[in-house]
Amino acid sequence: MENRIELKVGEILNRVPSDLTLVVMLHEKDGDRSLPLLVGLLEAQAIAINVLNLKMPRPNIYDLYVSSMESLDAILEEVNIYKIANGIFYSHLYIKKDGNVHYVDSRTSDAVALALRTGAPIYIDEELFSVHCAHKEGNGAFSMPITTASIQVLEEAMEQAVESENYELAAKLRDEINKRNGVGNESNI
Repeated sequence: MENRIELKVGEILNRVPSDLTLVVMLHEKDGDRSLPLLVGLLEAQAIAINVLNLKMPRPNIYDLYVSSMESLDAILEEVNIYKIANGIFYSHLYIKKDGNVHYVDSRTSDAVALALRTGAPIYIDEELFSVHCAHKEGNGAFSMPITTASIQVLEEAMEQAVESENYELAAKLRDEINKRNGVGNESNI
């Protein structure tokens, strides 16, 4: 696991036009690149609670998980984002118990929420990060690679591209959607 990048949670952004998905920006700890992670409202709330240092009256599922690990003398050593495919992020939790490290497959949004609660670092391989990272534009916006977007996001972006008569972008988006769906590029816009 050499050549890894440590990530930290940055902004939580509203993704227009959908109000059911938010974007958690995972920033390179010692750099300028970011990784946009699409998350549901509940996951975004769990992440925001910790980012904003809010105290809840009752423990949520992530607090329960951390308490359970602590009562079993287990420690979340780190989170590793190991794969991004078709807009879906895949992560492992590295949990240390009795001197042994076990990895558990996890949704990345859940892994980030747990890492924030335990102080565990979040890592991604440099090669994977360089392919999927977003770059900050001069106007404060981010340009993200097509590979990090879900099919739903791609479809919405394609509709917007057609409406604004940006047919070259619409064709690229169509091709990516077709590729993910296992369809040839026969369809017309």
